Amino acid sequence: MPIDDLTALGQKMREARKKKDLTQQELADLSHVSVKQIASIEKGQINPSYLILKALAKVLPLSLDTLINPDVSLEDEGANQMKMLYCSCPSEMRETLLHHMQETAKELTELSEKFETN
Repeated sequence: MPIDDLTALGQKMREARKKKDLTQQELADLSHVSVKQIASIEKGQINPSYLILKALAKVLPLSLDTLINPDVSLEDEGANQMKMLYCSCPSEMRETLLHHMQETAKELTELSEKFETN
């Protein structure tokens, strides 16, 4: 991974960690990744393995795609977050979550169309 990408990865990790109000130690405890590795990643000093990124992505509100692709658009990031919400939901509740998301999308579309006609 080029150095600029490592720097971008580190910045995304730090921002996501702070957004979740976690210290590096707390993130280390939750992800089972060492504090030293987390600090080095956030500084853009090391290229983390897939397994480390996967462990960190489980704790942070980020998808792997967002972590490794510095050019993810806001729209793609939103789609990734929706997917993460679905995947983090207990499997027996996913159908209910999907139904509610579909109903919400339908209501928002109708509301948007209503405003466009006025």
